[in-house]
Amino acid sequence: MAINCIASLMVFYLAVFSHNGEAAENDNLLTTPEYILPCSRSDPQLDACIKNSFNHLRPYLARGLPDIGVPKVEPLIIDRLVMENDVGPVRVTAAFTNITVKGPSNYTISKIRSDLKKLRIDMGVLLPHIEMTGRYEVSGQVLLFPVRSQGDFWAEFRDVAAIGRVFGKEVERDGVQYMTADRMLVDFKLRTSRFRVRDTVNFGSVIGEAMNQFLNNNAAEIIEEMRPAACVSIAKHAKAFLNMAFSKVPIDVWLKP
Repeated sequence: MAINCIASLMVFYLAVFSHNGEAAENDNLLTTPEYILPCSRSDPQLDACIKNSFNHLRPYLARGLPDIGVPKVEPLIIDRLVMENDVGPVRVTAAFTNITVKGPSNYTISKIRSDLKKLRIDMGVLLPHIEMTGRYEVSGQVLLFPVRSQGDFWAEFRDVAAIGRVFGKEVERDGVQYMTADRMLVDFKLRTSRFRVRDTVNFGSVIGEAMNQFLNNNAAEIIEEMRPAACVSIAKHAKAFLNMAFSKVPIDVWLKP
């Protein structure tokens, strides 16, 4: 179950290129770098242009964007993620640390729908394959059974599809206009998943192997149960990252009049 939690939390977080690092202390972008393909507000095919711009970013994100403080996303390193679900039959608190993620740079933006008068962007993202390793700690209750487990995990997810909705607003700083993400909503689904945990709390007992079987036999049901709480956590982390990036890139750099 612990790995299903991280699956939920990571799907859109990866899709919008999230990370755990701090932004570099440098000047904001005032000219257009090669990794940004700017679009025009008057372009009749604006959504197609924005989609192309996001897909153009892919190889640059894999290597990192040091001028705005974004480290490489291949592999993606995340220090810590925490998630809580306190409703329904799956009630757990899960913490994940020392996470290494392979595959996030292979994303494809499948659809864009924008309303730039309201600074709203709806984005569809596809990730064909994600593999993760790290440490986990989970406690709580599944159905009527108490659960406490910690140790190492491995997880693999295929055909991840995510939708993100960004509700932005303009802010002015030193006479320059920037966009900030005022609100964000996300949802996701995935086709297949596989898990493996090495439980160090219950080391040497049958509990660890029983958890592996439970994870793989009930993956779809548990992910669905955890999805509402996961989406809240995903949106919180993604919004924080987007605002860090938006604070470095003026609107006129990526969206021309």
